[in-house]
Order: sequence, then structure tokens, then C-alpha cells
Amino acid sequence: MWQLFLSYLMVIGLPLIVITWYASSSFDEFYMKGTVEDLKSRAYLIGSQVEEYMTRSSTDGIDSLCKLLSHQVNTRFTVISPSGKVLGDSEKKPDSMENHANRSEVIAAFSGKVGVSKRYSFTMKSEMIYTAVPVHVSGRIAAVVRTALPKKIIDDAIYRLYARVALAVIITAILAALTSYLVSRKLSLLIKDMRNGAQRFAAGDFSGKLLLSGYEETDQLAAALNEMASNLGDMITQITSQRNKLDAILSSMNEGVVAIDSGERIIIVNRAAAFLFGIEEKNATGKWIGEVLRNSGIHDFLLKVLHTDKPEESEIMLLSATGERNGNREIYLQLHGSALKNASLDSVGAIMVVNDITQIKKTDMIRKDFVANVSHELRTPLTSIKGFVETLLSGAMNNPEEAKRFLGILSNQADRLNTIVEDLLVLSKIEFDVGKNAMDFTEGSVNHVLDSAIEACILNATRKNITIERCYENPIIARMEPNLLEQAVVNLVDNAINYSENGRHIWINAVISEDGKETIISVKDEGFGIAREHLDRLFERFYRVDKARSRKLGGTGLGLSIVKHIALAHGGRVEVESAPGKGSVFFIYLPRV
Repeated sequence: MWQLFLSYLMVIGLPLIVITWYASSSFDEFYMKGTVEDLKSRAYLIGSQVEEYMTRSSTDGIDSLCKLLSHQVNTRFTVISPSGKVLGDSEKKPDSMENHANRSEVIAAFSGKVGVSKRYSFTMKSEMIYTAVPVHVSGRIAAVVRTALPKKIIDDAIYRLYARVALAVIITAILAALTSYLVSRKLSLLIKDMRNGAQRFAAGDFSGKLLLSGYEETDQLAAALNEMASNLGDMITQITSQRNKLDAILSSMNEGVVAIDSGERIIIVNRAAAFLFGIEEKNATGKWIGEVLRNSGIHDFLLKVLHTDKPEESEIMLLSATGERNGNREIYLQLHGSALKNASLDSVGAIMVVNDITQIKKTDMIRKDFVANVSHELRTPLTSIKGFVETLLSGAMNNPEEAKRFLGILSNQADRLNTIVEDLLVLSKIEFDVGKNAMDFTEGSVNHVLDSAIEACILNATRKNITIERCYENPIIARMEPNLLEQAVVNLVDNAINYSENGRHIWINAVISEDGKETIISVKDEGFGIAREHLDRLFERFYRVDKARSRKLGGTGLGLSIVKHIALAHGGRVEVESAPGKGSVFFIYLPRV
């Protein structure tokens, strides 16, 4: 109870102290500003009358004026000439007073400002507040009127106010303390009752209910405790339900999970792990790990985690469960293991999480192939260029016919090198624009894009007597980047021309899918066709089915990769259907908004 009581006192007392301190500071500032403004007003009031005396060049009546006004408004008035001589004062004879030219408020007034100062006056024997204003005659400052009041007047007023504030604070503090005591005492009793009730509930006695007190917060707590007591019997069912949910989560995970106890017997094998290792999920529980997982790498990994009690990571390679290594796909697994601990943080086994990283490995191999292919594709023209340049420098340039032939070869190799670089830059730009969401998609006619692509390829087709037929009739509108889409179609048509014999046909079509969700662009040819084993990698960078023929035709191995990336940039995809000797059909699928 006393902790609550002291807390309430602090909560009430500290703000009260801060407010009192702030109010006191504000009172001082308020009274001081008010006094200065009042003195300034009185100075301007007498200044207008002093101006009349100064205009007549007669200062004899100024001293009488100061004494007369001082009795009326209880303020000291002083009129000072530019030389610092006192022309009139309400309290003393001007002739007996010293020169006032060095007073700070007088100096400020003669500079055209309102002078204010606070200091001890030896004339009045008390601390005074001074305000001085200039008196203008014919555009110049002819004198200064100074008003003054004893600071004791302000101090007395503030002290009286402080006394009232202090009385109010004391009364408020007493009432706050009394209120805090009563409230804290009642809350303490309520908390004690709730503690006793909670102890009964913990002991298994749910017969008594906590009574409501009338306070909203404690009533809510009491109601919550009563509800807890009435529902505690359902907790076992809920725990069972939670276990079922955990089993459901483990079963739906893509990652495999295997847990063993300290005796190397399996506690949990989820569905993903059972699939990866080719075992029965239900029959594995309770069995020794070596009976279920017949792989020495996995067995050794789990034992290492179990006995070292430290997190471990490893990678292993498994063979597909359907056959031998050379005839089937290899499966790469990443293993993460850690100690299995109970609520007391004691190690009771080991748990292993398994991720299938086969696709990551495949991607890494593709990346390595890409680097190797780039190096090879660039090295070939560079080596050729370097060789022919050395030949020319060795004397072949002196033979005009040989020099011309070599320079032609150098030009071709430089063009090939430039084409490879340009294609790589196109791919890089597409990937960059997609990553930065910088693609400028617009609603446009697919028919117009296909017409433009055909026009760009018609000359090459004519040279081989190849006919390009338009199979699209109905206008199709799609969200696209026209230039990129045209480039993709041009690449497909160029490939169809290059890999078809003279006199063949190429068909270009655009339709809307049956479900209305995609626009399908197709380029069909009567070319040599592509074996099935090449189709999965056909759109990879620098991948060629027939490397010698591709280089002979001037291909860089990047055309179909550019087509794929353009389709992906549009949110679509590419597909191909082909067989040796039966031609090929390439498809670009664009989503319809």
C-alpha cells in the first residue's frame, strides 16, 4: 500500500512543484513587463508637455511639472538635457543632482531608443526601475524624460501573490495526499484479494469467484481471472490442439525436419524429410536413426550435432530414389543442425533442418558456364584480331592484297566482338530497368509491333527466298514496351530465317488465350528443328545447339536469352516446341491487364 501511496504522491507532487516554479517565474516576468510598459506610457505622457517647454526654449516650468505629476500618479519623473544636466525632478532639486549623461537608460534614450534599467538609486536609497524616452523638437532629441518606480512595489505585490499560491499548493497537497492514501489503500486490498484468489486457482480450487469492486480496471482483471478459472479445464484440450497444429505446420513445411533424442532414436520426421529421404513418415518415429536414414553422411552429421551440442552446417549429395547416379538427377541438400533442448535448456537430442538446394546448385553451374562462355566468346575474336595484327606488323601489310584480306577479317571479328558486347549491354539494361521499375509500359497494338518486326527482317528473308506469312487478323491491344517487344520478335524471326533452308515458310501469329488472361505471340518455322535434350537450356546465355553453325551465321548465342528476359520484363514467359526435322515454334506469353 505504501508503495502505491508514495507513487501517487510523486505523480501529483512533482507536477505541482514544476507548475508552481514555472508560475513564479512567469509572475516575475509578467509584473516586470507590466511595470516597464506603465512607466513608458507615463514618460510619453509627460514628454508631450515637456516638448512644449522645449519648443518655447523655456525650461523653468519643467521641474514644477515633474513635481506636480509625481503627486498625481505616484511616480518619479526626471527630465534630462542632452548634456546630462537634470532640468527637472519630482523628488530632488535639479541643481543638487549630479550629471546623468552616463546613465544607461539615458544613453539609450538619446540614441533614439527606449531605455530600461534596474539598479540601486543613491538618491532614493532603494533599488529602482527606470524607463527613459526621447523628446523630439524640430526633428532632433531635445531632452529625455525618465520615469522610475521603487522595485519594492513589485516585490510586495509578488510576495502577496506567492503567499496565496503557497496556501493553494499546501491545501492541494493535503487533499492529494488524503486522496492518494484512500485510493492506494483500497487498491491494495483489492490486489490482496486477487492474489489470494489466484493462489486458490493455482492450487486447483475453482469453486470461489473473485468479487467485483466497482473499479473498471480491477473489475476487468477479476473477470479475466474468473474466466481463466472457468476455462482452465479446457487448456489440456487446447494444448493437444496446439500439438496437432505444430504437426500440421511441420507437415506443410518445404524444409525437411528430423529430430532425434539422446539415444539416437527418431522423435520427429516431417513429410518433406520423408519425401527427400524416401522413407515412411509414420513408421520412422521411435526407431534408431541408422535403421531409417541409410546414409552415412546424414548419420554422422546428426551424431556430431548430438555430441558436440553446437550448431552445425553441411552439404551432401544424394541420388534420386529411382535409379543409379549416371541415369538420374543428383539431389543436393543443405543441412542445418542444432541441439534440441527442453524447458530447462538441457540438451535432450538434436534437430536437423534440410533444404533442397539442387536448383541453387544448378543456377551456380549455369553462372559458371556463363562466365566461361563469355570468356570464350570474347577470347575467340580477340585472339583472331591479335593474330592478324601481328601478321600485318610482321610484313603482310606490304602486300596490298594480303593486307586488304586481313583487314577485312579484322573488321568482321571487330563487328562480332561489338555485337556480343551490344547484346550483353541489352541484357544488362533490361535487368537493370526491371530491377528499378523503370520500364515504360503502354497500351499498344501488338499487330503494329509484329508488322514492324516483319519489315525489319524482310530483306534477309528475301535473300533466302523465304516467305513470312502473317496469320493474325483481329487487332490485339496489350500492355507492353513496343521497342523491346519488337526486338524479341525480330530475334525469333531472324533465328527462323537463319536456321531454315531456302524457299521455306515462316508463320507469325498473335492470339488471345482461351481464358482471356494472356496474349500469345508465336513464330513457327520449317527449319532443322531442335532435339529434346536442348530445349530446357535453349534460352540460356551463350547456349548453342550447333556451335559451329551458329558462329558461321554470326550468332552471339544471346538472342534467345534476350527474348526470354524481354518476356520476363513484361511479366510473361517464353516456351518452345520443336523436334529434329520438324521445325520449331517459339511462343511469347504476355499477361493481359
